[in-house]
Amino acid sequence: MIKRFFISLTFAIGLACSASAASGDLFPYPTPPDDIDNLYDRCDFIITRFWNPCDFKSAFSRQEVLNATFGDWVGFMPYAHADTVKVAIDRLLQRVRKQPKQMLGLARMAENWAYCDTAPIFSEDIYYPFAAAVAANNKISRVDRARFEQHVRIIDNARVGRPMQHLLWVDRQDNQCSIDDVRTQMVVVMFNNSDCDECALARVRLSADINAQTLIKAGVLTIVCLEPGDATEEWHTAAASFPDNWVVGASADADEWFALRQSPEIYLLDSRHKVLAKGFNIDGLLAALYQLRQTTGL
Repeated sequence: MIKRFFISLTFAIGLACSASAASGDLFPYPTPPDDIDNLYDRCDFIITRFWNPCDFKSAFSRQEVLNATFGDWVGFMPYAHADTVKVAIDRLLQRVRKQPKQMLGLARMAENWAYCDTAPIFSEDIYYPFAAAVAANNKISRVDRARFEQHVRIIDNARVGRPMQHLLWVDRQDNQCSIDDVRTQMVVVMFNNSDCDECALARVRLSADINAQTLIKAGVLTIVCLEPGDATEEWHTAAASFPDNWVVGASADADEWFALRQSPEIYLLDSRHKVLAKGFNIDGLLAALYQLRQTTGL
C-alpha cells in the first residue's frame, strides 16, 4: 500500500511539473501530447525537446534566467529514462561544442543544480558529461578547467559499477598501504574523522554489529576505516582504540580523489574493488551487511 501510494504521488508530481512547464521565461517549454500518459515517457518527451527553441546567444545574456531554466530541465530528469537523459545532455553539449564560454557556463549550471553541496538533485550522471566536456576543451583556460578536471578525476575514481582506482593510506604502524592490499569478498571503506561525534557513533555501531563481526571472522569482509588527512599524533592516539580486526589508516590525499560530502562517507566494494554503493549512512551499511550475511549463509 505504501509503495503504491509513493508511486502514485510521484506520478502526480511529475504530471504537475509537466503541466506547469508549458512556458518558460526564455522560450516555450515542450508539452507532451495527451496520448503520452506515462510519467517517464512524458519527461523523456520534455527533456529531449527542451532546448530546441533556445537561442543561446540571446539566452546567455540573461544568466540568471538561463540558470533557472536549466534547473527546470534538470528537474525532469529523475523521472525520465537514464538513456534518454544521456542523449539529451549529449545533444545539448553538441550545440555549444564550438562555443567554449557557453560550454563553461552550462557546466557551472550543471554543478549548481546536480553536483555541489547544495544541489537540489545530486547526480554524478547528470553532472559528469558537462564537467568532462570542459575538462577536455583546450579552448577553455587552464584555470577554469582545473575545477572540472578535479571533479572528473574524483567521479572516475569511485564511480558506482567501476573499480576504485586510487586509495592510499598510512596504517597505525606508519606502513604505506593501498586498496590493492585488501583481498576479501567484500570491502567497506569508511572515511571518518576521529574527532567527529557522529563518526564515533557510527564506529561504535559498526564494531558492535554481529553481522559485521561474523563476516570479518569468516574472512568475507574487510572494514577499512580511514581518516581523511595526515597521520597526526592526535589521530594515532585515537586510532589505537579502534577495533583490532579493522584496517585503520590516515589518507592524506583523500580529498583529491573522493567527494567527501558527509562524515562518515561510506563505500561498499566487491572483491575486485568495484564500487557497489556509496553515499549512504551507517543504517544503510548495517542493512547491507545483514543482507550479505544472509546471502553467505553464515
